[in-house]
Amino acid sequence: MIVALEVDREVDLALFSRYLYQIGVRHRISEEGEKQVVWVASEEDGAQVRELFGKLARGEVHLEQRQAPTSYRHPGVTWLDRVRHARVTVALVIITILFYPATFGLDSGNVSRLFEKMTFVAFDLQGQRLAFETLQQMLASGEYWRLLTPMFLHFSLMHIVFNLLWLWEIGRRIEIVNGAWTLVLLVLVTSLSSNVVQYMMSGPALFGGMSGVVFGLLGFSLVWSRLEPRRSHGLPSGIYIFMVLFLVAGFVGLFDFFLPGKMANGAHLGGFVSGLAIGAVAVALEKLMPARDH
Repeated sequence: MIVALEVDREVDLALFSRYLYQIGVRHRISEEGEKQVVWVASEEDGAQVRELFGKLARGEVHLEQRQAPTSYRHPGVTWLDRVRHARVTVALVIITILFYPATFGLDSGNVSRLFEKMTFVAFDLQGQRLAFETLQQMLASGEYWRLLTPMFLHFSLMHIVFNLLWLWEIGRRIEIVNGAWTLVLLVLVTSLSSNVVQYMMSGPALFGGMSGVVFGLLGFSLVWSRLEPRRSHGLPSGIYIFMVLFLVAGFVGLFDFFLPGKMANGAHLGGFVSGLAIGAVAVALEKLMPARDH
């Protein structure tokens, strides 16, 4: 990393740091003697940091303590800028949309070949009932992709829209603050854990959706933002409360009265717990990592 800025130790850079993460500038702040040093990954980011800090010093940019990071605005930051800094999140949204047609026709009994290949375990239609393989048979056959692919299966328009909105809202924040590879690892692990837990709780069945991953992202963000408040993802506390209540409501069967099908509660729980665990590990590693090697 390279030095973008040096300022006196007395200057509070907390809001400025949160603003930089919001617009996609990854950085690290360390104390070197009587100075605070802002480290960035490239000369382009360094120039942007110096420009923004200069505007802040001249009063052209105002950051208010009561505002959440999501409310910060800068005339130079466009929608395309936010997309550019959230490439993995955008890719996941696009891939999920492309796989959405795999579930078309299920209500009328038409099962596509693609859908058969994406379920957690293989199945066969025997008369009016479905006969499923076991997890052991799936692993023995080497079809390991099935451990992950159910996250791309969505069974209604409301199902996919709900999940993708949350994926975009939480995923892009994690990608900006923690990096693309952290998000990739987080998605893979929470997808695996959510699918396995759902299978263990419900047995062989047709299930899918990105919601287990969404709960995993939420769990990660909850731990990270509480233990690293200067680099918070900026989600309002009410979001965490709402999603936890949503998780509990699913287990008590509240949604069974007005939603079609069964809620994948095991996937939600597996994703959330694994996200919490990864968040704790990420914070521990962050504290062990030297500033200029970040």
